[in-house]
Amino acid sequence: MQRYRLYVVTAGEDIFRTLEHDYPSDHEALAQAARLRTDDHAVEVWTGERLVARLGEDFDFGGHA
Repeated sequence: MQRYRLYVVTAGEDIFRTLEHDYPSDHEALAQAARLRTDDHAVEVWTGERLVARLGEDFDFGGHA
């Protein structure tokens, strides 16, 4: 098990929510991040100083300004 930090990030690049949890692999941490991701929030997955991935980098507000 390894400790991961999941940052839910707004379109303005503000951290909306932070979760810390132990997962057996990057794959499991990314699966949790995918469940947290919305059209209004991206999720960054970190372990230690390593950025594993960012899900939802491009925000889609459905054409709303």
